Amino acid sequence: MLGFAPRIIIGIMFAILSLVPAACATAPGMEERIDLVRAEFTANPVARLDITQHPVHADETFSRLFNISRSARAYLQLRTDPSKDAHSAELLNEVADYYLANPQQITMPHSSYWAGEYHASILAKFGTNGTERAGAIPRDVEIKLLEYMVQYVNFWSKPEHYAFSLTHETYYWWNSENHWWQEIVTAWGYLLVLKDDPDYRDLVLYDGQSVQAHYDLNAFYMKQHMNQRARKGFLVEISSGGYAKRMHNMYLMIYDTSPDETLRDLSQKSLDLWWAFWAEEQISGERGGGKVRNRRLKGLSPNADSHMIAAWLYFGTGGRNLEFIENLAGDTTLGAMNYQTVLSDYRPAPIIFDILEDRRDAPAYAVIQRRVGKSLGEDPGIPEALKRVPDNIYPIRPKYYDVVDSDILKYSWVSPNFILGTNMRPPYHSTAWVAGSAQSWWHGLLLSGQDKTYPERVVPTLIYARDVMGDQYAIQHESSFMTRKLNDVWRDFASDNSAYPFGVFISRGLRQSTETIGDFIFIDSPNAWVAVRAVDTQFVSANELMSRRHRRLGHFYRLESDSQPMIIEAAERGDYESFDAFRQAVRSAHISYQDGAYQYHSLSGQTLTMFDDRSVPHISDQPVNYNPPAAYQSRYISSEWDSGIVNLTVNGRRHVLDFSLK
Repeated sequence: MLGFAPRIIIGIMFAILSLVPAACATAPGMEERIDLVRAEFTANPVARLDITQHPVHADETFSRLFNISRSARAYLQLRTDPSKDAHSAELLNEVADYYLANPQQITMPHSSYWAGEYHASILAKFGTNGTERAGAIPRDVEIKLLEYMVQYVNFWSKPEHYAFSLTHETYYWWNSENHWWQEIVTAWGYLLVLKDDPDYRDLVLYDGQSVQAHYDLNAFYMKQHMNQRARKGFLVEISSGGYAKRMHNMYLMIYDTSPDETLRDLSQKSLDLWWAFWAEEQISGERGGGKVRNRRLKGLSPNADSHMIAAWLYFGTGGRNLEFIENLAGDTTLGAMNYQTVLSDYRPAPIIFDILEDRRDAPAYAVIQRRVGKSLGEDPGIPEALKRVPDNIYPIRPKYYDVVDSDILKYSWVSPNFILGTNMRPPYHSTAWVAGSAQSWWHGLLLSGQDKTYPERVVPTLIYARDVMGDQYAIQHESSFMTRKLNDVWRDFASDNSAYPFGVFISRGLRQSTETIGDFIFIDSPNAWVAVRAVDTQFVSANELMSRRHRRLGHFYRLESDSQPMIIEAAERGDYESFDAFRQAVRSAHISYQDGAYQYHSLSGQTLTMFDDRSVPHISDQPVNYNPPAAYQSRYISSEWDSGIVNLTVNGRRHVLDFSLK
């Protein structure tokens, strides 16, 4: 750890930076925060982590954490301290020796490419043809890394898969979205160094093509992939709290190493678009609105999203700040996964800071995004060669998406002190969705907390151990929200929603403000007023259903009859004359049930209707249009569906993200 004097200096610097007015037009303190965290990481690099068994798949050796701890540390040292070049080479030698001696680990998706950005960046910058300090890696160690890379691309570089994916506008892959992108971009980064190395440039790979040919095909596919994401709703792992960081690191590696200006430009725009989405619906650094793959009830925890360290570095918001980073446990890769961020030349576009500044005084607005997630089943035209399951990986479950009528509409209502949002979708059976788009959905309310370090939350949720599939559907207009549990079974993932209790989680910071009266929960928080209503049933206190960790975070109220709808109404404190007036308005809002339909006359002025037969919900007698003409529509971001032209606009200032392939 840092000595006493350096920590005092860093503390003083941080205190001075905290006095910089938050209203500065650009990025107040961003470079200083990055410098401070880079210094912290440099002084306290990640320790060696062991090779273990996979935490879920007991028969699988798990080398991911070992790989990251050695490889990320080597990259950090090479970029910050040339005096440690010999030690960095030792770390890389250790990694290369392990994988060359255990080639089956190269084929394991849970281990192999999770440090790919560091290997590729190291040889691109410090190898024989390095752009930063050529030859800093001894040739014998470089050869071992190149041999490892050859084995990797002979398994993971898949031009035949890319070609078939392009017939589905890149919305086909065999694994989850972040795995697919990691394996492709890692292969591209390895091919980048192999194709220019004097001893490997003439290498012929498994399919008879050269490394240059594989590089060209990978680069072509990556351009199409980034173009299609911007055109058709962006990532299918919608606002994922965990996997977004892996996507970020791949974009950062492209941005920092690519000699292809088009690839570099697309990666920069992809990052800018992600951060623009974040900026328009974040509170204290945490993104609100509907999310998927928010696994293990992660969304009940404050500051849990993997982007939170980067949010503080770039924008100075949220609880994963310097103090948090200084107190990271020694056995975690959470810090190491951010080395790429603090060492990258990428900086968010200035207009993203303008969005954050404008939001201080902006009136409430809706964020509407057309998203992809519905399954098309199996394409009978898939080549037989692509159906084969290679050794040492999990069975291929091809993912095909309906990109035309995908039936997911991300909707958030963003008010100065809260964000209420969901991914509206028809109540199809859970298996109608591709797994990664149905897994562990999160929706609900984030409220500005007392100290602004992290938001409080009101979350309609099932209580489950690891994952849940297609567990709810919701309907929302402005600050009125209605949701219902779906008791579906997804046998492939052993997920039976009927086994999981359903109710609402309320974070502990709201405990003193919360009053429960049978079918109503009222929250008189310091920053907003909230009501949660059970329809034709009651709330029952049920903290005992949660783990000890989650019990420390808040309180769970289950629905006594958990197939009934639940309603959330939220309001700024100034929206009603008093809390009593708000409470009376909620109590007076009429709910009727007739012919299998629940009709709720909401405080937002629209009637929200849900049907027992799982028909498409209605808003004021009109079925929800899940596939509108716009891909993105909000106060700040607009784009026509499938155009690839995204407009970021703040107070007349306009910044265009053009994803067209010239």
